[in-house]
Formats: sequence, structure tokens, C-alpha cells
Amino acid sequence: MKSNNELSGPICNGCRVRRIVIFVLLVIFVFGGSFSELLAQKVRATIELQLDALPDEKREKLQNFQQILENYFNNYQWTNDEFQGDLPITIQILMQDISVSYEDRYKLQIIISNNSDVQYTDKRCRMAYQKGEVPIHSDNTWNSLTSLLDYFTYIIIGEEMDKFGHLLGTPYFEKAKQIAEQARFGLGQFIEGWDLRYEMIDYMLGEKYKKYRVMKDFYFYGLYFANEDPEKARKYIKEAIRMLAEIKTEEDPKYPRVEKFINAHYFEIVQLFKDSDDSDVYDILVRLDPDREDVYRELLKS
Repeated sequence: MKSNNELSGPICNGCRVRRIVIFVLLVIFVFGGSFSELLAQKVRATIELQLDALPDEKREKLQNFQQILENYFNNYQWTNDEFQGDLPITIQILMQDISVSYEDRYKLQIIISNNSDVQYTDKRCRMAYQKGEVPIHSDNTWNSLTSLLDYFTYIIIGEEMDKFGHLLGTPYFEKAKQIAEQARFGLGQFIEGWDLRYEMIDYMLGEKYKKYRVMKDFYFYGLYFANEDPEKARKYIKEAIRMLAEIKTEEDPKYPRVEKFINAHYFEIVQLFKDSDDSDVYDILVRLDPDREDVYRELLKS
């Protein structure tokens, strides 16, 4: 096995920029889209509201809420200049009424994802929202709605940034942790769930999760070489798959990651290795994902 030093990715700014540009071109080739769109440096959020559980009065009050939330996400630059590309996020929100006489309040179930290999579900959300209120970004003011949205958005951005370089997502994870720390004090009826959110982001910034983050750096560094240097690509991606196998043996059952990653990326792994003589990758994939053994066998034959 190659050592991490022998297989380390670039750390200089010039290499990082080249890496991002090639990754963008790969995304265009595989998924379609225009170059100008991918250089927009924007979070692109799609909000799916489910209001069926609300009384008619509350549904009327929330008539424009979906557009208000999409504006909150899409009219704000969440990232620094090193992130080149649109980051699509889908947020599904199921709302239930828990209002009191003096304030409209809601219980939320949220599913937020990057439409690929990252998804979070939270059923313990509480917020206050009054008709016509326009949420405003503020790093220094805690709000029951915007702080919740910001927390998960920064986590997804952090997950995405880790694909572009060694632990590049750390500043965004730290932003999420700061929000969770603010939320643990003085929130009264809105405190539910924030102890678990703090625990999760603390775990993601810790040593156990670091191995998964480094694995992503290896994987995506290899992936952007897929067309210009397939042998180099296979070397890095094989190391990433070996790391996944190690992670699987010590994975915290509260925070499963390996299965989600394999589900999102198994096809591109097979496409890269199907013309090689490397059977080790197939053996590791089958151990990680035994339910797809027949799928791997057929894809590797094609």
C-alpha cells in the first residue's frame, strides 16, 4: 500500500485552482451545464414545503414562505472565493402548528441534501415565524429559523469543500459549531435538538471523522484525473476505497457515512476500474456493498 505521503494531493494555491477547474470541467462533461453557471459561486436552494398538517389560517400566512426561503439562500454568498461552482441544495420541510396565543410557532421536520452524497434529517426543529417576516443573515444574532438553516447549510458546504482539498471544509464546520454553541444557552422553548446538533458537529470536527474527510480528498483528487490520467486516478481512488474499508470497521452507528458514499459513487468507481486488471477494488467493494455484488460483476464485464 502506498503511504499517505506518496499519495498526498497538492497543497499550493495554484494546484488547488487547477484542481477546481478540472473538477468543474468533469462536472460539465458528466452532468451537463454551462461553464459560466458553474463559476457562479452560489448556493442554489430548492425548497419543498409541506403544509398539509397546518390549519387553513396558518397555510394562508405562509403563502409566500417558500419564495422567502429561496431568496434567503440564493441571494447570499455563503462561501469564500475558493469555492468555484454552484452547490445545489434541496430542503424539504414538513411544518406543524405549535403556536401560542401571542406568537406563531412551528415544529419542523427537515431533510436537507446536496442531491448526491450528503443528506441530513432532523425531526426536532422548532421555530417562530410571523407573516411577512423577511429572514436576515447575521453571524452574531441567533434566530430560531435562520440559525437552523445556516447550521445545516454550513455543514453541507463544509462537506463539499473537503472534496477540493485537505480539510478545506473546516472553516464552515466551525461556523456551524459556533451556531450550535450559541443555541445551547437561553433559548427556552427552542432548545430542543440543539444538544444533538452540537454533538454531531463536534464529532465532525474530531479525529474519528477526520479519516472520512481525508478519504474524500483522495477520492475527488483521483476523480478529476479520470480522463487525462486514468492510471493516476485509479491509484488515488483505490486508496480512498481502502480507507473506506477501514472507516467501515470503526464507523459510529449514530453517524453512518460509508454506505451513503458508496451509494452515490459506486457507478463511477466501476466505470474507472472496469478496463483495468485490478480485482482488489472489486473485492473491497463487495465487502462494503454485498447487496450489489451481481451489479458489480455485470458492470465490470460490460
